[in-house]
Amino acid sequence: PNCSTIALTLTLKPIVDNFNVNSIRVSTMQAVSGAGYNGVPSMAIVDNLVPYIGNEEEKMESETLHLLGSYDGNAVTNADFKLSASCHRVPVIDGHTEAVFVELDDDFDIVDVKDKMANFKALPQKLNLFSAPENPVIVKEENDRPQPRMDRNAGNGMAVTVGRMRKDQAFDNSFKYVLVGHNTIRGAAGASILNAELINDKIL
Repeated sequence: PNCSTIALTLTLKPIVDNFNVNSIRVSTMQAVSGAGYNGVPSMAIVDNLVPYIGNEEEKMESETLHLLGSYDGNAVTNADFKLSASCHRVPVIDGHTEAVFVELDDDFDIVDVKDKMANFKALPQKLNLFSAPENPVIVKEENDRPQPRMDRNAGNGMAVTVGRMRKDQAFDNSFKYVLVGHNTIRGAAGASILNAELINDKIL
């Protein structure tokens, strides 16, 4: 999957595992390194924001539902909630920022949501794989975090940092948060290496 999908999915996994999700909306602010070395001309991005990344929104919407779906041993059934994405390129070198809005079926305790995220562990942590961060999702309480420059290298770039977690006062059973993930480490090379480590441990 693409780098923005990976960061989003990592934070959504503990939510999907513990709550009934009705819909998700995400708006991304993606670093220029995600477009490759020659991806965005400097005169197009300096003092600017580009509100379109080709095929990015479609990929986020389909890949996230696929990754959070269920596998029966033969095929994957996509997750059954709705997901809408809006993707934007911003003048940041590394680190994708995403504003996420989650609607659940029922009321919830925001402290419980934070706790599920902060204590989330998956198979890479259980197997103590070399590239796996101790805490794949780091929850911050400061009002001005996460920020790409300060948080993209968390867990050697393999963790995703979440902050500004709060109930959404405009919609019932909803909350919102901001995440930052390193797009070229967790979102690209590092994720591939971690997958290889997992395959080596479980299959080879």
